[in-house]
Amino acid sequence: MASSSENPLYGLTASISKRIKDNPMLEGLAEFAGEIRGNRIIELSLLFLILVSFLAVFGNAVMPYEYDQRFYSEDGDLLRTSSPSADHLLGTNEGGQDVLSRVIYGAQPTILTGFLGGIIIMSIGLTVGVTAGYYGGWVDELLMRAVDVLYGIPFIPFAVVLLGFFGIGFWSTILLIGLLLWRGNSRIFRSQVLQLKEQSYVRSAKASGAGDLYIMVYHILPNMIGMIILFLALGIGISILLAAGLAFLGFLDPFIPSWGVMIRNAYNSGFLVEAWWWSMPPGFMISFTILATYLIGREYERLQESKTQREAL
Repeated sequence: MASSSENPLYGLTASISKRIKDNPMLEGLAEFAGEIRGNRIIELSLLFLILVSFLAVFGNAVMPYEYDQRFYSEDGDLLRTSSPSADHLLGTNEGGQDVLSRVIYGAQPTILTGFLGGIIIMSIGLTVGVTAGYYGGWVDELLMRAVDVLYGIPFIPFAVVLLGFFGIGFWSTILLIGLLLWRGNSRIFRSQVLQLKEQSYVRSAKASGAGDLYIMVYHILPNMIGMIILFLALGIGISILLAAGLAFLGFLDPFIPSWGVMIRNAYNSGFLVEAWWWSMPPGFMISFTILATYLIGREYERLQESKTQREAL
């Protein structure tokens, strides 16, 4: 019988464990996975996000009908705002289209907007905050004054002007959200870096001749992982919310049935309340997706804070 050291599976497991221990972010994710066992709120949040992500990727394969297919009654009349039935579990909208199919199809543009917008918001804010906090001096002054200027720009009116100038589009909306909403987290990242760069391990790295980029990547960023994950989650949520807001105002492509566009169409039809099966499902999906991302991000940050406090004792 082969010993454990000769077992290929044992060697693979040991290799994976070593990689996790050598990578602060992977180690934090592994601890987070163990911590959430039994936490029903987080487990439900993860399951919901997995479901939404599945719909975004494989929605075309599970939709009962094409999202733009119109349905007619036996008399040949269009099934406008038909209530839920066995054939249409969430009824139909004013155009006689299946609401369930459109909710499933709408997961893709909504989730794509959230994730890409959140990544852009977090990436720019992190870059500006870390750079300003680490270098200080005129670099800090210049970047923070730029943030102050952006704080004076109201998002919705400015977004409306830019979208009207450059044209309404899916990708332009994502880029606009990302380029305007990093201002808030950059200040918080900066304040965190101001504290971290005074730590003994950072001073020791500088004294040993380590470069600035090395110090930021290997000594500062690993200690900001909890905050990074939290602001990524918040960025995803705010991107989905603002995209839905712009869609409701009519500044998104009405032919891409995102959840925000569905609510707008229901409102404009005058059947927002009467045809509740049309307006409520996309509203619930937006709300629960934002809530789930926030809960997961906040729990990850809490775990990182607890770990830091334990190490400090």
